[in-house]
This record gives sequence, structure tokens and C-alpha cells, in this order.
Amino acid sequence: MVSLHRLPAGILFAFCTFLPLPAQQKSTNTLPPGGYLSADDILAHCGELAGKDGVTVRELARSAEDRPLLLLGFGERGGVGRQAVLVVADPDGTRPVASQVAWGLAQELAAGSSPLLEAATVYLVPVANPDASAHLLADGFAWRGAPVDEDHDARSDEDPPDDLDGDGLVLKMRIPDPAGDWLADPNDDRAMRRADPAHGDRPTSRLLDEGLDEDGDRAFNEDGPGGVRLEANWPHRWREHEPAAGPYPLSEPLNRALADFVLERPNIAVVLVFGAEDGLARPAEGVAEPGPDSTEPPKEDADLIRLLAERLYPEAKDGEQGPPRTKPRSAPHGSGGFADWARFQAGRLVLESALWSPPAGEGDEPTEADLLAWNDAAYGGAGFVSWRPFDHPQLGPVEIGGWKPLVRDNPPVERIPALTETWAGFLASLADDFARLEWSGIEVHDLGEGVCEARATLVNTGLLPTVTEMGRRTGRLPRIRIELQLPEGGVLLGGRDRLFAERLAGLGGHQEFRWLYRLPLGSGPARIHAESLTAGSVDAALEVE
Repeated sequence: MVSLHRLPAGILFAFCTFLPLPAQQKSTNTLPPGGYLSADDILAHCGELAGKDGVTVRELARSAEDRPLLLLGFGERGGVGRQAVLVVADPDGTRPVASQVAWGLAQELAAGSSPLLEAATVYLVPVANPDASAHLLADGFAWRGAPVDEDHDARSDEDPPDDLDGDGLVLKMRIPDPAGDWLADPNDDRAMRRADPAHGDRPTSRLLDEGLDEDGDRAFNEDGPGGVRLEANWPHRWREHEPAAGPYPLSEPLNRALADFVLERPNIAVVLVFGAEDGLARPAEGVAEPGPDSTEPPKEDADLIRLLAERLYPEAKDGEQGPPRTKPRSAPHGSGGFADWARFQAGRLVLESALWSPPAGEGDEPTEADLLAWNDAAYGGAGFVSWRPFDHPQLGPVEIGGWKPLVRDNPPVERIPALTETWAGFLASLADDFARLEWSGIEVHDLGEGVCEARATLVNTGLLPTVTEMGRRTGRLPRIRIELQLPEGGVLLGGRDRLFAERLAGLGGHQEFRWLYRLPLGSGPARIHAESLTAGSVDAALEVE
């Protein structure tokens, strides 16, 4: 395994956060998405990499708005079982930071200097939801494909959010209502928190997206632009009768094309997903028996994920000093997502990261007041629009304000190089981790008259298993094939000349095999061959002791 001390300088603290700025100091951070490349720009730049040595560019499918779903390949080589890593960025189209980091990784890999490329192929999807990503940066909304009648009124897209006050932003409406669910934080009137009757809270307001009830059904903004969410259309925990989930799993061409690519390549050992959910900052404990609705991996896979997470987020040693860091916080676990499908149905080792979260508050979940204090320090307050009165034509006096799009989930562009460096180092650290097969404990006894008794143990010396525990359970991934090869005239007397091993765990997982056979006089030794589409191949001679 690659030691953290061998990673490039600065990797261990690349998740550093900025310290609060004094009130009189002007922020040097650019409010996102300022400085970000658009989805269309990233896709155009991908084409420019096609001419570089060792880089391939595939178009897997076209989106509803005719954008390409591009997959970049680095270090593709022939040979049985050359393992691969797949990186998928922003499958929901709501985290543009994911595509910015993925594009940075693509440039790093295209330079050919990563040690990972000596050990494995890397496939990278820099913009997994190109239409949603393009619309998000253009107008703040992740457009979701062809229109869908989300409120079942025989019309589509007829009640989207609206910029009522003409400031170029669609924010929130704070509506006075004692029957609502919200009240202002007494420490910061900008901040809203849910009223908790158990603590004697008295609600004062409702919160809605800025807009009108345009179809007269007394609901606001319930049928906005577009329909099917790609990140709700994957088979695991897919929601039937949910319009945003699509008419059936993998109904969307982009998802189907990516699924086909993964299933056709059992050598993809690790799937790294940059998105809204995170399973590395606070790894799951795992479960003994995952079921059809599971969101946690089997215990064996969870332990491996935790080990890799500790590499990414090492615990500080006693007396060790360093810049302040914050781990990203995960969005709530959704249904029908790519990462769950890749783990529970395709059987791969899946690592999820949300990449970044605001460094606010002491606990895992900062309050709105914590986030506003961070916004004041990091951006001089520019990420939040203070509440201001507005005369709503249907609701009467309300206030409009709230967070600008993207600010709470995406860092300033100045932080992206450090994030990219972190993940380039993490990918490089995987180079020594892949499953590696070795023959060990070979014993061959001559029983006389050319009869030999042989035994040998096939061992996995890598950190990663030949197949994840979830992959073993699904049965989708091929087993290891073991073959006894006798010289011409040899006869197998006991055992089988073709055997299989289902799964070898990492760091010494093994299985012993035994044979009894007769060799013709003067022949060479028998040989054994092990071949895995997920771990390569290895041969050894059965030499008589």
C-alpha cells in the first residue's frame, strides 16, 4: 500500500479551510460559480485530449439536448485482468465542483505521470449529466430532461419557480403564517430554523421557493422545467410511480449507456463517484446481510472503505499541528442513484465523496446561523440575499431572500486546485492496492512410477479483494479460473484439471488446491495457471521436490 508520506506535498492538508476573516478585511474568495468552467467548455476540452498518447475519448450517448456523454480512458492496455478505476463526476448535475475536479484529474492523467497508470487503466466521466450541469450554471436550476407532468394535471412544466422581484435570482419566500413550520433564529434574523414544539417554539412563517401558483391548484412551483432525474433512474431502490424517477429503471439513454459500459468491464475494480452524497468522511459500519433496500454495504466491504477513508482523512498524531480542515457532509441518501447501483447490483467497490462543505459550526451539521457566519467571513456576506419585503399578487406581503444558488455546496474557484491535488494523490495511492495473484506453498511429492501428488495455494497479496463481498453475493463478476496443465501423455488421477475460486479477500486471502497425476517418463513438470478478469493471471511450475 502506498504510504501517505509518499504522497505529493500538501496532499494531507488539501482539504484545508480558510480561517474567518476579520470584519474589516475584504474577502479574496470568488463566489461560485465564478471562475468555473461550464459543462460545454469541459466537454469541448475533452475532445482536445483525444490526440494525446494513451488517451481515448468515447461518446457513450447523447443527452436530450444533444450534448455528448463523454468517457475518457487513460492507460488502456491489452492483457487479461488489467484492473481499472472509474471516476464519475456529478451524476445529478447539482455539484459543478465535481466536474471541475474531474477535469483537473483528466489533465493530470493525460500528462502520464501518475503511478496509477502503471498498475491500472483509469476511465473518467467528467460531466455525467451534461444538460443538468449546463442549466445549473446558466440559471441556477438543474434541468432534468424531457418534460414530465409532475403534479398529474395533464400539463407539463406549467408551474416553475419565478424571479418575482427581477433581481436575476430565484430565492425563497418567507411568508407570515402561525401555522407554518419555521421561525427566525433569535441570534440572526436572516437564519430560519424549524420550530420544535418540544422546546416551546412558536412557528411564525412558511418557506417556499420564489414564484407564483401559475396553474391555480394552490400549490407553488410544483411542476418546474424538465422531468426525469438521472440520479433517480438507476435500478437499486428505484421508486415506481415517481415521475422524476422515469417510467422504468435505466429508461434514460445516458444511464443505460454508462451501465452497459460498466457491466461489459468486470475489470473495473474501484468506482469513485463525486456527487452530493459522501461515504468517506463518515464511513458506514456496514451490515451483515444487505437486502434489496440496503444503503450500507456488507461489513467486509465497509471495513475496506473505512481503511481507504483513513488514508484520505488521516487522524492527527499527538502534538501534530496543521491547518484547520473540514470533511464534506453528505446529502440525504436518495433512491435510484448510480453509486448504489454500482455497489449493490454491479458489485464494485464504490467510494463516494461530496468533495467539499462549508467549514461552519462545531458539529457534523451546522445551523443556518453557523453557515451565515461562515458566509460573512468567507464572502463578506455576498452568498446570502437578506430578506426584503415584496407584495406578492397571490399571497400578499411576503419577504424574498435566501442563499444564492451553489454557494453552500461548491467552494470558491480558488479552492479547486487543492481539491484536485488531494484526489490526484489519492488516486496515485491506489497503485499498490489492486488484487495480485501469487502461487505459494507449492509442494510436489514423487510417489513413484511417475505418479505425483501436488498441492499449491493461490494467494491474493493486494489490499483489494479479487471481487467485493457484494460482488460475490450478486454473482455478476467472474470467478478465478484455475487450470492444471499436464505435458503430453500426462494423466490426471485425482482432482480436477479446471477449478474455480469465487473470491479471495485482500491481504492474504487464499485457497489451496490439490492434484494427483502421472507424468510420462522424461517429460517436463506439470504447470498451474490462474486467471482472473478482475485480478490478472499467474503461472507456476509443479517441480518435484
